[in-house]
Amino acid sequence: MQSGFVSLGQQVPTPWRAVAMVLALAFLAACETTDTTTTPAYFAEIRLAQVDVDFSRAERPLLVGDLDGQVSAQAAGGTGVGALGTRLGLVNRQARQAGLEAAIAQNVRPHIDDALRPLFTGTRPVRAEVSIRSVFVRSRLSLQQLTGTTVIVDGRQRPNNAQFIAGLTLYDLETGIPIQQIEPIMRVDDGAITIAGGGPKAPDYGQSARLNQLIFEYAQAAATALRQRSSGPGFTFPGGNTELQTLHETNTDIGF
Repeated sequence: MQSGFVSLGQQVPTPWRAVAMVLALAFLAACETTDTTTTPAYFAEIRLAQVDVDFSRAERPLLVGDLDGQVSAQAAGGTGVGALGTRLGLVNRQARQAGLEAAIAQNVRPHIDDALRPLFTGTRPVRAEVSIRSVFVRSRLSLQQLTGTTVIVDGRQRPNNAQFIAGLTLYDLETGIPIQQIEPIMRVDDGAITIAGGGPKAPDYGQSARLNQLIFEYAQAAATALRQRSSGPGFTFPGGNTELQTLHETNTDIGF
């Protein structure tokens, strides 16, 4: 009885060779990944002129454990008992939060600038506003981080892992009208240790390495989201007060 297998050196029938070639070509085509994202046309009309960071919708309290000691000392006007009381939240709460906001904003601005400025090749100035929703980065040496204890603040559970959540809106600088808005993006550090690789590393723009990496990843994700969102047909910049109109706006809320 003739075997159904083809041995080495045995001639393969022409129809089967054709089928094998088609399958091989299909496999190679499936292995190739092509980025088909089209850059929105208005990118060629605008340039990034300003980056603002808004905390008005942020979940409180903000926390970056790596910065807590420095921010508390600055809010208390030095080290010692005053700084300890500030760090424990007994005094200087507003000054502590204001200092932390300033440190976070200082970290956010250069990452957004790096991510967006190369995309916008035109001359019309725009302002990017990053709307912070949540910044929560425990110290790696905190009791909660070491034991996995659940943190409850004002009756609400805080995140188990370090996280950064923010939305982003582009505004025409001359008229203040929103050009494009993307929904809040979350970036989380789950504490996993990466032995090798692990994706691109963030430029060092802040004193908290974990927060710096989260903001870097957020900025890259925001740039990708902008590239994937068009401004809609008939996009034009408003010329004056008589022509004011909302070019593109998406009202998005997240459940905080």
